[in-house]
Amino acid sequence: MNFLFVVPKIARAGESYFFPIGFGYVVSYMKHKGFNVFCLNLCHYDASIEQQLHKCIKDKHIDVICTGAMSFYWNEVSEVVEIAKKINPEIITVVGGAIITADPKLVLENMKIDYGVIGEGEITMAELAAALTSDGEIAKVRGLIFHDNDNGLTVTAPREAISDLDSLPFPHDEGLEYSKWLSIKRVELSGVGALFHDIDEKVRLHEIITARSCPYNCTFCYHPLGQKYRQRSLDNVFQEIDYLVRKYNTNVLNILDELFSFDEKRVYEFASRIKKYNIRWMAQWRADNVNEKMLKILKDSGILTLGIGVESMSDKVLKSMRKHTTKADVDKAFKLAGDAGVNAGGNLIFGDPEETEETIKESLDWRMKHPEYDIRLRWLLAVPDSQVWRHAIEHNLISDKVRFIKSKFPVINLTKISDRKFNKIRRRIMYLDFTQLFMKGKVLSSKKESDTYEGKTVYAFTVECPLCHQISRYKHPLDTIRLYTIVLCKHCYHRIKIKTKKAFLDDYNVIHGFFYHLLFMYHVYLGRFVFFRSFYNIAKGFKRIMKKN
Repeated sequence: MNFLFVVPKIARAGESYFFPIGFGYVVSYMKHKGFNVFCLNLCHYDASIEQQLHKCIKDKHIDVICTGAMSFYWNEVSEVVEIAKKINPEIITVVGGAIITADPKLVLENMKIDYGVIGEGEITMAELAAALTSDGEIAKVRGLIFHDNDNGLTVTAPREAISDLDSLPFPHDEGLEYSKWLSIKRVELSGVGALFHDIDEKVRLHEIITARSCPYNCTFCYHPLGQKYRQRSLDNVFQEIDYLVRKYNTNVLNILDELFSFDEKRVYEFASRIKKYNIRWMAQWRADNVNEKMLKILKDSGILTLGIGVESMSDKVLKSMRKHTTKADVDKAFKLAGDAGVNAGGNLIFGDPEETEETIKESLDWRMKHPEYDIRLRWLLAVPDSQVWRHAIEHNLISDKVRFIKSKFPVINLTKISDRKFNKIRRRIMYLDFTQLFMKGKVLSSKKESDTYEGKTVYAFTVECPLCHQISRYKHPLDTIRLYTIVLCKHCYHRIKIKTKKAFLDDYNVIHGFFYHLLFMYHVYLGRFVFFRSFYNIAKGFKRIMKKN
């Protein structure tokens, strides 16, 4: 049998997106087990999905089509399986990932899926493939859901978590066009969201996973890879890093672990070993895992930014979220990071069921008091199968699960604050976030370069950092319609904002300002309405048009 693994179209050709590492692991494992595997990454092509699938299915004589993603991409996954069935009604469709694991029955009842893979997919998919190839007994394969002969659903015995992660082949499979993903030109550095590398520098960003799941159970989180926290050995991790450096000349590493800082001894060893590679790297930290000794070692190792779990500056809300940290932990972590010269960032997440006007004020007051901190303002989303999701279902805040997921998890009022007041507060917070609450850097000089980038004028400009007072030089084309451009200081790595007009003297004009204010109106006032959310892609289209002009 021939198996086709399809990455849903979660991005347009040429747009930056997170490489589907989980998908890569399954593809690599299937190839390792000797199955006939073909791949199609829809994110890299402009042709219609139906056209691409039709050609691939017919040319490769595909028997089984496999896809999957996070629940957020329900529409994109559904489109793949529906088109596949339209091309060949007899083709077998298999879907995996968080979209299945979170609510297997909901998905099987609402998509044209033959088999759903629950939990980690490597072993389950290989055993399913073996059963399909040899006409084996599907019901004996653990970790599956499928339609039975009585028009019902059969859920097989659960699959145990993979304990030996070192036994899995690396996920950077060229079938998924990993090299093409690497070649995508990123003006802003993924994971940082700011200008850092100059346009003529080769940013060779790679993403890896060194552990699966998380030892904690915050109410807003969902762990699609199971509840058991497992780590790869560092020898195995550095074998992968050696491979990436040797083949792709990696210079930036984004560690996608849900939590990297859990094992302090392991962190120290990693920092010691990564130093010789001269790689800038990023990872996620708990606030209570940050200490002075660790920060010194991290800075010496080449850390680019530390993602700290902030979430709230109210102990009442942190307790409700089951964070097992306090606002004192957060305050201390950011102060230590600042003193050590290490950039730390995080999110304030508003809207927990225990949130009140007073707790919101606590968090906002802290944010406004510390513009030097790299903090984003976000709203709590009810992600399928998280504790917050279950709370919303139990309190009838989500009447139609499928519609809610298809709408990309719109913000709902989980608090006891009245809807009217909640929406007013939300607009204020969205306004603050949209206006970019970072310290202002000073553009000292700007001039046009003779070279261009994708037809755009390139500017060389210098910026004085308001924190370390060092001067950084940048070389970029205009790539935003916002009044302010975010840059990362090349000395202290703090995110700061500069006036776009000052950096891009002749290219930023009144038209950009007009579309900026349109987007501002959408994000702050109109985005909460279903009618206007349906036009969000049009708004993004305007933004892309302005970037090209």
